[in-house]
Amino acid sequence: MAGTEGRFGKEPVPEKPEREMSFKEKLDKAADEARQPSDDGENDSFMKPIIEKVTEYIPAATSILGDPKKEEEERQAAITKPTPGGPPERPIHDHNIEQFVKDQHRSKGEDGKLVN
Repeated sequence: MAGTEGRFGKEPVPEKPEREMSFKEKLDKAADEARQPSDDGENDSFMKPIIEKVTEYIPAATSILGDPKKEEEERQAAITKPTPGGPPERPIHDHNIEQFVKDQHRSKGEDGKLVN
């Protein structure tokens, strides 16, 4: 194996102070940092206006990029949506309906036709 080539590609270069790094090393470091998503949400706030503008002019792009406005509305709706309290109550006349359906099934013959 040659110098910086490792088993899985290039070996990471040890950190150097900023002033000792060459211009290419600084660019590589900046590119690597740009590829890493930040946890503080800074990247997200930077991308939302761009995505909104693209989806405004190209509506078909929402299927790929997503719609930040719609996602925010869905998030707010999910927060304010009340949770169901439990199973629904049966109506008062449900017993009559249940008996009617049972009678209909009993009145069919083996061939599926109604028997009088």
